[in-house]
Amino acid sequence: MPSYAEYKPDGSFATMDAVAACFEHRTQALLMDRPALPPEFFDLRTGLTGELVQKLTQYGIRLACVVPDLGAQPPRFQEFAREANRGGRTRFFEAKAEAVGWLEAG
Repeated sequence: MPSYAEYKPDGSFATMDAVAACFEHRTQALLMDRPALPPEFFDLRTGLTGELVQKLTQYGIRLACVVPDLGAQPPRFQEFAREANRGGRTRFFEAKAEAVGWLEAG
């Protein structure tokens, strides 16, 4: 059993569903692969990314996002990702194996 939960929305994206996935798997680590991230996630003006990161931080959940096309995202999102990668709570990776390795390293 992995030491992380993987959030795969079965409809619209919901922040609390991502948190619930961690509770269901009894873990403090969450993996979100590119297909699970809606277009709104990459537009910081929507507030979706901030809401997700804030909620996960409140619950002490680390987040690894697989975004192989990070350079194709809006400049503000790229800035956010670079800043997030300096911290220890949220990170962005090009490949799923890297993201899983970071989550499992704890």
